[in-house]
Amino acid sequence: MKDLATYLDLVATALDNNSKRFEELDSAAGDGDLGITAGKIAEGIRAGAKLMSGDLKADLMGIGREISKSAPSTFGTLFATGFIRASTAVGAENDSLTNLRKAIQAAFDGVSARGKAQLGERTLLDALHPALQALNSASDLATGLAAAATAARAGAKSTAEMMPRHGRAGWIGERAKGLEDAGANVIATVFEALV
Repeated sequence: MKDLATYLDLVATALDNNSKRFEELDSAAGDGDLGITAGKIAEGIRAGAKLMSGDLKADLMGIGREISKSAPSTFGTLFATGFIRASTAVGAENDSLTNLRKAIQAAFDGVSARGKAQLGERTLLDALHPALQALNSASDLATGLAAAATAARAGAKSTAEMMPRHGRAGWIGERAKGLEDAGANVIATVFEALV
């Protein structure tokens, strides 16, 4: 099984490697800066990983803070919120799958509250929620991560049929239909990197 530092490196690399695709998706229905933000989130993840102490709660909090400093945009703040909220839910007494389930649930709740968004509103939540459901149905971490990646990608694809309510995509309304949400694609890419 991989350790947290390895998973973080995989996520940061995936964010960097897909930044151009995120930029293209975001340019179609947003302001086109998500690729830059993804790179800055990757910087924050790497900076936080360098400070890890082995205390999962403190490490997730630290990574969230580093992301917040590196990527102070709206999406960066939401991504940082996910880590910060996850830090409050995990515990040394839990196995890895339980901690991941609790972390993703806390991240979902935190991002939903901070972004004032709900499922079906064409946001990153529409990829995060199916990933969480897949994790909740899994019997082990490897199977859970594989199922979460598949579910997150399906969730991201489903956003093409949703009416946007947030961000610049919300301003263009119907014209955004048929286009996948860029933020949901970031979440799908993150889960795919963990497999």
